[in-house]
Amino acid sequence: MLHKIDFHIPPPNDEHVSFFWDDKTGDITGESAAFIKESAACAIDDGFIICEAINGTIPATDPLNNKTEFSALVGLDNLQNELKKYYPSKLSEGYEEFSPDTPTQTLVTF
Repeated sequence: MLHKIDFHIPPPNDEHVSFFWDDKTGDITGESAAFIKESAACAIDDGFIICEAINGTIPATDPLNNKTEFSALVGLDNLQNELKKYYPSKLSEGYEEFSPDTPTQTLVTF
């Protein structure tokens, strides 16, 4: 299924993000496709995705082809209603709780 995702990143970035995601193929197209692909590549390199809504991280293996990882990458508040059910929970496989004192690598988050 093709999903159109639109959201705004507040200042200081102050950026509009708009793209299409095909959940069957993992293809990303549209105005912000390069940004989303780069964010997914960073998550894979780091090995995790920060999930602020659940105060932790989940492993990142293939965010563009995994609904849970994709939902975490985009962020709960930026998802369409039909994708919100895929956002990870504290019971998700590989979930790790973090605190501000936990050292983590920098990751693009929305």
